[in-house]
Amino acid sequence: MSGIKLRCSKDAYFDLTGPIIEVIVGDEKHVTFGVHENVICAASQFFKKAMSGDWSESKSRSVRLANEEPEVFHLYMQWLYRDTLPVRNDSPGLEGNAEYLQLAKAYVLGDLLQDGNFKDAVLDAMIERTTSKLSDGKMWFPVGPVIRHIYDNTMKSSEARRLLVDMYTQTGRSDWLRNWACPEDLPKEFLYDLAIAVLDKRSQPEIPAGSPDPCAYHQHKAHKSICYRSRLAQKPH
Repeated sequence: MSGIKLRCSKDAYFDLTGPIIEVIVGDEKHVTFGVHENVICAASQFFKKAMSGDWSESKSRSVRLANEEPEVFHLYMQWLYRDTLPVRNDSPGLEGNAEYLQLAKAYVLGDLLQDGNFKDAVLDAMIERTTSKLSDGKMWFPVGPVIRHIYDNTMKSSEARRLLVDMYTQTGRSDWLRNWACPEDLPKEFLYDLAIAVLDKRSQPEIPAGSPDPCAYHQHKAHKSICYRSRLAQKPH
């Protein structure tokens, strides 16, 4: 029993009284969840609005999320009732990237449900994974489909976008894009945001590009020929 604390303050009492509402998630292969109304409405502004007033959901005690994935909503339920995010995947490379993708989907769901605490916890889980060594002893960062999913489903002001850009700006290497991402998985908006962040972070050079050796950009170097400037310098004036 050493180190295990079973007793806690009565302030931590989890209220499981009140009616249960039905949440139908998915389209054809949908899954039905039962959740305490007071629990989910306290966390989600989306459900709070749906269960109030003259909305049809309020009368039927049922909410349908046809475009969402049951697995992702199940993750949200885990957070509601247990304050955990069971997504851990210690595999390296693209296989382990599945954890980041699941978290990205969870963040987008949190956006829909208007649950700020859930969104914050998801971003914290992403950060936690970037600082955790995986089964190969290395730390891996989100690539490809994760970036695409965040940028395709969030607003320009999204904190998830800013986190991805910061990860690549502060820690990223060129092989993250060259070896681990397909061009179609890199939204133009992400590359634009990344370029701005990198340029803002870089100290301003005292010498403009092209000085002091403009030949560094000339084609004649590849052909090992004489620069046109040398030819012009030899012309009589």
